[in-house]
Amino acid sequence: MIQLTDAARDKISTLVDAEVVRDPALRITLRDGSKPMDRAYQISLVEREDKEKTEIAINLEGIRVFLNLDTSNLLSGASVDWSDQDGGFSVDTPRPSAPSAPPTVTSSGSGGASGPLAEKVQLLFDEMVNPRIASHGGAVELVDVADDTIYVRMTGGCQGCAASAMTLRQGIERMVRDEIPEVREIVDLTDHDAGANPYY
Repeated sequence: MIQLTDAARDKISTLVDAEVVRDPALRITLRDGSKPMDRAYQISLVEREDKEKTEIAINLEGIRVFLNLDTSNLLSGASVDWSDQDGGFSVDTPRPSAPSAPPTVTSSGSGGASGPLAEKVQLLFDEMVNPRIASHGGAVELVDVADDTIYVRMTGGCQGCAASAMTLRQGIERMVRDEIPEVREIVDLTDHDAGANPYY
């Protein structure tokens, strides 16, 4: 859930009173050229009727907020504030805390992976990939990292799903390459024949 600070609410009320906007909505989008994991957002106050087809709308105690589907899951727990000094709205998003004892790398794929690249990939899976495929009952887990290659396993509704190859190549792989260009290859270790409840 996104929170609006008192300063942000007061500023919106001031702009409504000044008739700058009649029926306000806050639009939160990624800054031009930035990637979702960079968490660089741009906030603007628009009319509620200006909602775009690609946006979802949420209601925060009477204030409408427009979000893009690509970033809505990253804004959970975010706080929107107004700063007179900076002259604008800002977003503060909490980052997940790193595990205290990361799993060790294994070649068998049973213990997970560790290291800077593994941490980047795991964060991407947690924040962008798995929330999207969770609606199909699926998930993807990082099994191992070797140089610029990552090894993954698809579980749940993705295991044995007829569309799993498309999900991997056109969805997961695209997001990984966009956000973490140092990854050169993604190897799927999933035993799709053993899938007990495929989505398709």
